Amino acid sequence: MDVLQAWIVVGVPGLVVAGALFVGRSWLRALLGYATLVALVVTFAMIPAGAPSAVVIGVVGALVLAMGRGTRIDRIRPEHHEGRRRFTTVSG
Repeated sequence: MDVLQAWIVVGVPGLVVAGALFVGRSWLRALLGYATLVALVVTFAMIPAGAPSAVVIGVVGALVLAMGRGTRIDRIRPEHHEGRRRFTTVSG
């Protein structure tokens, strides 16, 4: 299996699943998303000439971690809809 086949079979679906797991503020889904990214890095690191792809996926994981997904920052800073008490429109 070459790098292009690996991206088609494993890489693109794996990144879609990992991206879907990072939506929201759940630490369990974020943990599963990180595990998915690690599995992708390991998969591409084992493919001949797949090291650059593994580095790209690792950088994506580092950026997601830098955004604070699945960390203490997610619990401290709620999203705009989590702290809203009523509708934002004025009733006519």
